[in-house]
Amino acid sequence: MKPIRAMLLLGALMAGSAVEAGRLAEVIFRPGAFAATDVTRYAHMRTGPEVEGLRLVASGELVVTPEAGDGGPRLALIHRVEGHDLPVADFAASGGDPVLLWFLENTVRSMATITKGSPFYIRNRMREALGAAGLAEAEGPVTAELRPFETDERREEMGAFADLVLRITVDPSALVPLRALEVDTTAAGGSYRETLTLEGP
Repeated sequence: MKPIRAMLLLGALMAGSAVEAGRLAEVIFRPGAFAATDVTRYAHMRTGPEVEGLRLVASGELVVTPEAGDGGPRLALIHRVEGHDLPVADFAASGGDPVLLWFLENTVRSMATITKGSPFYIRNRMREALGAAGLAEAEGPVTAELRPFETDERREEMGAFADLVLRITVDPSALVPLRALEVDTTAAGGSYRETLTLEGP
């Protein structure tokens, strides 16, 4: 499946799960998160094993730019790596957070590449974990920590990914609620780790 189609599928799955979601999903999928902002930048990093199909990123950037569209404002995503701008996709600004979709789809593809597992299965487990996650009430940024495969029946096939930790930091009161994302297998002996961190205020 092409990355853009996979992202759209993940978005549809997330939207469906958000109907009965915990507070984390409510914050993340709040409509129009970037609509009132200028260009938003996230620092991006990906480490892991040297396997075919996995691109390691020492220092990249995800750029979110609001643009006018025929059906209303759009958000254009560009992945900047080693001086090259790689267009990702554009999304309706009135929808949920496309940055989260991009990051989660990266995680799905990376895990599937390293473990030779099914991206469909991995994507569904991610969706279920996110849809069920709560979020502590707090002033300012707060981090939710998820373990999507902690009780999975296929843990033995996943290696270090069985204990993958997904950390999502949000600030519900901010114009851009999503502050940072991290997936990490290093505590379980893996080498895969990926982060996305908001640059600036």
